[in-house]
Amino acid sequence: MAGGYTGKYCVVDLGSGLIDTVEPGDAFYKKYLAGYGLGAAVIMERQKPGTAPLSPESHLGFCSGLLTGSGAFFSGRFMVVGKSPLTGGWGDANAGGFFSQELKKTGYDAVFFTGRSEKPVWVFISDNGIEIKDASLLWGKDITETEGLIKKELNDDKVQIASIGESGEKISLISGISTDSGRVAARSGLGAVMGSKNLKAFAVRGKKKIPVADAETLKEINKKFIKDYKKSNIADRLTLRFMNLFSLIIARTGISVPATPSLVREIYKKYGTSGLTVYSAMTGDMPIKNWSGVGYTDYAIEKAEKNSDKNVVKYQKRKYACQSCPLGCGGIIDVERGRFKGKSSHKPEYETLGAFGGLLLNDDLDAIIELNEMCNRAGIDTISTGGTIAFAIECFENGIIDEKTTGGLKLGWGKTEEIIKLTEMMIKREGFGDILADGVKKAAGKIGKGSERFAMHAGGQELPMHDSRLDPGFAIAYECEPTPGRHTISCYLYAGLFGVKKKFPEARRMIKSAEGRSSKKVRGYAAGSFYMQLVNCTGMCMFGAITSSLPLVEYLNAVTGWNLSADEYLKTGERILNIRKAFNVREGIKPADQKLSDRALGAIPLSGGPLKGVTVDMEKIRGEFFKTVGWDINTGGPTAEKMKELGI
Repeated sequence: MAGGYTGKYCVVDLGSGLIDTVEPGDAFYKKYLAGYGLGAAVIMERQKPGTAPLSPESHLGFCSGLLTGSGAFFSGRFMVVGKSPLTGGWGDANAGGFFSQELKKTGYDAVFFTGRSEKPVWVFISDNGIEIKDASLLWGKDITETEGLIKKELNDDKVQIASIGESGEKISLISGISTDSGRVAARSGLGAVMGSKNLKAFAVRGKKKIPVADAETLKEINKKFIKDYKKSNIADRLTLRFMNLFSLIIARTGISVPATPSLVREIYKKYGTSGLTVYSAMTGDMPIKNWSGVGYTDYAIEKAEKNSDKNVVKYQKRKYACQSCPLGCGGIIDVERGRFKGKSSHKPEYETLGAFGGLLLNDDLDAIIELNEMCNRAGIDTISTGGTIAFAIECFENGIIDEKTTGGLKLGWGKTEEIIKLTEMMIKREGFGDILADGVKKAAGKIGKGSERFAMHAGGQELPMHDSRLDPGFAIAYECEPTPGRHTISCYLYAGLFGVKKKFPEARRMIKSAEGRSSKKVRGYAAGSFYMQLVNCTGMCMFGAITSSLPLVEYLNAVTGWNLSADEYLKTGERILNIRKAFNVREGIKPADQKLSDRALGAIPLSGGPLKGVTVDMEKIRGEFFKTVGWDINTGGPTAEKMKELGI
């Protein structure tokens, strides 16, 4: 067996209590790696087509990365996989922290759950085996309380736990799965799948050693990488110092500062993702006022600054780094106001600051911190929650709903008390919150009256805080990828930061052979998507990929001993993208089912700001992307020829 993987996964049937352990063989790992490559291959094989995501027969998988636990930098992430109840197609979500390595140290690369327990349970895997335990006393507890009670029962503070909060228990379709008291695998609604199985928590504690084929070479790669990664140049430091001023200049003139991995690294190292808040709000990256507003006029720089960089980190009492991470972009903060006053919390990330900030015209950072902690403890996606509240506010503003609908709440932009109350109602599925708890598409279907025009989503999933009118690569990601409405795969900017042209000769050929600037950008996007499949399947962090020249191919060869070329790995990434997309075709998902909201394409162009008059020709870039990756424009997935080429 090669290094990097344990060579086995298991399937736990929560209904019968039966456990099936599978050793798929070296060829399987070489074909699909780990992470969601392994997850997609297993679920395609074991789950019957047409299985409802919330039925007992569905499968929910927890998958570690191929490089997790090897000693490679940035390799600490895990993937949750399954059929999404939010979109009806392939679902996945990932998170960092320390869960992934501990899962792998139990001797399993992945654990899948099927069936449904008659009563709430939690599952514990250790060197003593797999135990299914009664969770009656845990049901109804929030994430933090659940973790504390399990650690107390096991008398072990080092046990790693993935659990659902109240939103997952109540089968909210925008609920996620949390680790480390607030690191949430939030997207795709997989917390609802976990809740539907009556699985409150999954705890792991292992001592098995993770094999590495060439430990000495791995050490040399790390040594060289960290030496370069710690370098800092004066140009980046000066840009960071005057970042907010530059953001305003860009907003008014359109003159941009090129993003580089070293600059992004400098921002994240000092502030984490909150360092991007002003820049994104002013330059058109952050959607404002439910995608209808302009940053520097509707959400002036004075407001954006309240939720950005220095104002966020002043709450920070210590920095936080995930397992094997040399960057440390996270932070633990002291909560100074609201129901969690006096407690510690995870620092709000950019997506949360955008979703509860600019999207709602809210500049109250203390309120956002409270909302962030509410969502983390309940295990509900902050992107989807903010997007759904923005939808509700716009419906209220346009007379589609009123105080009778909302239970007396007078909804409005920036009204923090109402935003907090509505979030609580969504978590508890009380009153109007019950309608909103399954996201904007479901809510619009129930409300009707033309409300769907305010529902910003793709395929049922609320849109992230990156505007596709600024970077049309996001439009491809939101509408065409297997998991719609996602920002962590590729875009035109990311492809450049990834350095795909430098890393992969095939990517250079793809881009060079394109005719015209638009086509080159789409092909660069496609190469970036293939690359991110590798990143996700190895357990690597995207932030490593955009803040450095990540030696992913070198890491893979040192850890596994396979000695494959860069292009062979890129082909593996392409295969993994295609098996995930093939799942959607099998489940009957058509291109029209993942259509991106018209507003995100500039159907009614903005009248001011950096995106004034901008529209996105989705038909053109979709056609170019499908041609590049070999997908059928009618089915929305890989052609028979492409499947044969990739050996799927």
